[in-house]
Amino acid sequence: STVERASMHNISIMTKLLQIPYVGQEIEVYKANMIIPQILKAKTTLPETAQLLITPEICPICGEKLEIVQSGDNTQFLMCVNASCEGKLINRLDHFCGKKGLDIKGLSKATLEKLMDWGWVYSLKDIFTLHEHKAEWVKKSGFGEKSVSNILNAIENSKNVTFDKFISSLGIPLIGTTVAKELAKKEYSWVQIREDIEGNFDFTQWNGFGEAMSNALKQFDYTEADDIFFTYLQPTMTNPYWVDIHAASSEPKEELPLAGKTVVITGKLTKFKNRAELSAAIEKKGGKVAGSVSGNTDYLINNDNTSGSAKNVSAQKLGIPILTEEEFVEKFL
Repeated sequence: STVERASMHNISIMTKLLQIPYVGQEIEVYKANMIIPQILKAKTTLPETAQLLITPEICPICGEKLEIVQSGDNTQFLMCVNASCEGKLINRLDHFCGKKGLDIKGLSKATLEKLMDWGWVYSLKDIFTLHEHKAEWVKKSGFGEKSVSNILNAIENSKNVTFDKFISSLGIPLIGTTVAKELAKKEYSWVQIREDIEGNFDFTQWNGFGEAMSNALKQFDYTEADDIFFTYLQPTMTNPYWVDIHAASSEPKEELPLAGKTVVITGKLTKFKNRAELSAAIEKKGGKVAGSVSGNTDYLINNDNTSGSAKNVSAQKLGIPILTEEEFVEKFL
């Protein structure tokens, strides 16, 4: 295949790999995990006539100041200081409505941008008031009665979102889908998790929750999340816990062969549609899916055990079993 682009998505990577970036700088690109374009190294000798790439100081979306901020893992990235920046809002909306959030069919990023342009969406909670604009919406180019009705129905259905999906949809730093599921298992309601956060509960006492995650949970602004929950979601709930995770069953419980086991997934999949589907299969058998290989990892799923990816190398060094999809299915499913 031909690799056309490789992301340089934070200041730390640029500083580490490029040192002093300039126009025409030669770089070496490889495909991590057989698919993800990444920059391996760069020619760092600076020519006398080099045109340097200057880190921007002004946000190209809103015109406000940009600042270099540091995350808990010492990664530096460029961020707009304007909390109302439309560039930040569209990404929050896209995540909130996307597959890792409420999974509202029809609300693509392009559609969300149009809704913002029309002045109907200024925040996450405005998604739930879009029915007020239906009469005008159906007259817009590219839409119609059927498509708009489908979107509005999808929004209504999203109010029955599971507890973990709601947590994940908020875009709390370091709190992705896997961590959100763990939180949903530990906390029995939104009210409880908010009380623990306000009460400065020590989340690090839970397995897999480090200090950075705990701080991220406590520092997040939940004003809008509380508003969404109590105004739009709470009336639809018959059980404050929401989810199927601890649902009672009269059927005998099946043995969970992956109970207490941690599994990491890497590389291209061929048997499962995507990582979400494979992750669901692992969790159904009692396992936990992690994002990186560590001493606590029990299995790495990788169809190419000769891969030079960081996860594969780490697993080999630590003596962690590396299974193909076929081997995983045969062994556990």
